[in-house]
Amino acid sequence: MTKQALVEPGTIAPLADQASPDMYAELVNTGTTRLVRMVMPPGATDAPHRHPEEIVYFVRGGSLSIRLEDGTTIEKEVADGQVMHNGPWTHQVTNAGESEVEAIIFERLDNDVEGADHG
Repeated sequence: MTKQALVEPGTIAPLADQASPDMYAELVNTGTTRLVRMVMPPGATDAPHRHPEEIVYFVRGGSLSIRLEDGTTIEKEVADGQVMHNGPWTHQVTNAGESEVEAIIFERLDNDVEGADHG
């Protein structure tokens, strides 16, 4: 079985709040950093999207299934109050649990995927 890429080769995925505004909302943007709130209902899947370098604080954790850019999927249990740091990446998230997941995401817009535009 062949894994299907998340986005077409040479394509840059949109930022999370552009891809899934029903689940992600930009709270503040300084031009070089921004804060984004994610609220994902049980069973929901967001659209493929990217994040610049990020620090994620999970207000309410849960069971996540994360599909990576190469089509690989990882399963992740996150606890309430857990913090994660990631470099720039493209992915798609499914809330595989039975409770809402909420996170606050701090992004460094000056460390994004190559060729990305923020304007």
